[in-house]
Amino acid sequence: MPQSFAEVLALFDERREAVMRSHLVSHLHLVHFEPGRIEFRPAEGAPRDLANRLAQLLGEWTGTRWLVAISDEEGEPTLRQQEATHERDLRNEVASHPLVQAVLATFPGATIAAVRERFAASAAESEEVPEQDAEEVNPDEDGS
Repeated sequence: MPQSFAEVLALFDERREAVMRSHLVSHLHLVHFEPGRIEFRPAEGAPRDLANRLAQLLGEWTGTRWLVAISDEEGEPTLRQQEATHERDLRNEVASHPLVQAVLATFPGATIAAVRERFAASAAESEEVPEQDAEEVNPDEDGS
């Protein structure tokens, strides 16, 4: 049973429902989510049967009846809009960095082609045990 809208999307990925997942990302302004209930405002271009199809598939997959309702409330930006906003903000942040500005000034006509986020090393990698400097001695070998 999905406990968040992100888990609903993961379920659509798992079930290989790419077209429906695409509609959920691009045409759904989430107003309210709780397990078994989704309320949203459809964006322009959303299929007319989006709510019915969403409820039907979630019901089949989870074995629980889902109430999916259309709302007049504004709701959150679509996930596609949120992603675009994040990318724009990240690009602006990078472009305003003094080092990037210096490179762009040094190389006239240069542009920022892409911005990729680097993620910190996982906790497991950062907690590795350092190698010991001492050599291991096998007690069965007496060296004679």
